[in-house]
Amino acid sequence: MDRSYKDLLKLRRFPHTWCPGCGIGAVLKNVAMAVKELGWSDKNTVAVSGIGCSGRMSGYMNLDAVHTPHGRVLTSAETIKTIRPDLNVIVLSGDGDLTSIGGNHLLHTSRRNPDITVFCNDNEIYGLTGGQAGPTTPRGTKTITSPRGEPYSPLRLGHLLTQQAPYFYARTTVYHLNHFKKCIHEALVWKGFSFVDIVSDCIELNGRRLGFKTAHQMFKWFDERFHIVEGERDHLGENELGIARAVEEEVVPPAEKVEEKPEIPMASLKPFTLEELHRFDGTGGKPIYIAYKGKVYDLSSSPLFQGEKRMRCHIAGKDLTKDIDVAPHGEDLVFKFPAVGRLV
Repeated sequence: MDRSYKDLLKLRRFPHTWCPGCGIGAVLKNVAMAVKELGWSDKNTVAVSGIGCSGRMSGYMNLDAVHTPHGRVLTSAETIKTIRPDLNVIVLSGDGDLTSIGGNHLLHTSRRNPDITVFCNDNEIYGLTGGQAGPTTPRGTKTITSPRGEPYSPLRLGHLLTQQAPYFYARTTVYHLNHFKKCIHEALVWKGFSFVDIVSDCIELNGRRLGFKTAHQMFKWFDERFHIVEGERDHLGENELGIARAVEEEVVPPAEKVEEKPEIPMASLKPFTLEELHRFDGTGGKPIYIAYKGKVYDLSSSPLFQGEKRMRCHIAGKDLTKDIDVAPHGEDLVFKFPAVGRLV
């Protein structure tokens, strides 16, 4: 077995702090293996983590690492990627940090689609603080804060993160090892925001309350709860493990229908000298004429020249060809008004 992935781990800090049987160690190891297989290293890769048991993963990786305040892991990761787009940025955190206080950032970071990969250790509980119900805790689960069973439906990340293309959302478990590895690799090579929801076990502060004596029993429960679906998917069902992805398609806006007016021959228009044009300046009830590219237009009905003060009348009675050429958007405004003559 190739053990070169250990180069990406700070082995001097081992043994790690997690409980025996915890799934976080499997997440750390398999992410390190995938990163090594891609040839990424401490020269081009940054690990960012948040608060909670899962947030300690970045401290065990032999990479530049950032341990962020609670809920701010995605803002930090996106900032790093924005300032240093040449770096590979991975996020290692948990469901509590990413979806509770960090939920607002999850919404908007995914919407902005930065090229970062998020590995969410989803143990469906607040493990570090003692076993309280969290955003992803299944309904009916007995916890410290829900001794009669969690009354609320869990936050469904698969629904949340697949609403707006482009997206990459994968759901796997620490038990389904080959599928687990595939999801990690596919997420790392995806260009854009990718999120891997890794259903994991917290045997000490969740599993034992659910009646499991060992982590292995929880793993078998994952096998009963979920089944793997293959192929390209737009979305995943509640009990499906797989990858849902969509590439944003370029939406071509419908062409605006422009009502074409018949072109009036120049020869049929009344001739105006520049001196004659000056007389139509809007004073004394006279109309407001301007000239543009040899034609004279009547702008009297324009809202810009209405009202008691008749604002902007300083442009009336003038040839505005040079002025409009500097600001071409003015051309469309002129063409809305009738042509009444030609400049000679």
